[in-house]
Amino acid sequence: MPKIEISHHKSDQFRFKQIPQLLFAGQVMEDSSFYAPPQIHGFCEIIYIAEGSGEFNIGGKTYELHQGDAAIYNPGVTHEERSRSTDNFKVVYCGLEHLYIEGIPQGMLLPPHIEPVISCDSYAGKVESYLSEILQECESQVLGYETICSNLLMSLITVIYRIIDAKSQYQSYKGIHEIALRTKHFIDKNYTQSFTLKDIADTLYVSPHYMSHLFKKELGHSPINYMISRRIEEAKRILCETDRPVHEIASQVGYTNEKYFSMLFKKMTGITPTRHREIIQSGGNLED
Repeated sequence: MPKIEISHHKSDQFRFKQIPQLLFAGQVMEDSSFYAPPQIHGFCEIIYIAEGSGEFNIGGKTYELHQGDAAIYNPGVTHEERSRSTDNFKVVYCGLEHLYIEGIPQGMLLPPHIEPVISCDSYAGKVESYLSEILQECESQVLGYETICSNLLMSLITVIYRIIDAKSQYQSYKGIHEIALRTKHFIDKNYTQSFTLKDIADTLYVSPHYMSHLFKKELGHSPINYMISRRIEEAKRILCETDRPVHEIASQVGYTNEKYFSMLFKKMTGITPTRHREIIQSGGNLED
């Protein structure tokens, strides 16, 4: 029988710097009218949709989740959940704390730049199995259940990172300074709002100069230029998917002055917002 030897030279790039602690596990079974009102916690949560679908508001943004999807909450994130399916709605979930994963701010389960909803795809069976086994162990509370739960929890988190690594290139952000990542997270979350560099720096308890220097060093461009690019990308999406006038789109992505918005748009893309929409609607190629 062939055997596979395990190398122990620490080539695995994913590491727990601290063993996470399981707080609770549970499930919602066969409930087509499930609703959990807005709440916020000081711990992390993992929620897996085993059957049906639901609408989750996470951090002020609405997501539609279906069987095989998972919602993941970092501490301090507001969330509201409701089922949308007329059929059975089944979720399995757990709460955890004391997280410290290498390359991730202490206490967080997800990197700041990752969306809180993931499609588990080929790993759906593993995610559901780990959560179900954790729940079974918690219910049984037989000898060694805490150790087994701890091992299952670390396996669950590792699989979640396999998923986000494949989808979001988590490894490409490993080693980046935490301040730069948290700055990126702030901009990703608030780029349609009006804020200054000082506003970002104040939330991170650093100076604006230090924050900007780190961001440019780690990510290659200034926080302001990154914010502009996020706004322009969002504007391009709205132009393609709606018939809203340019002045409304400008306002929606954070610009009160339509002319200034159009100038930035042309500077970033080479064409005006109106021309961008015309090319898309005519089926043309933006590269021409």
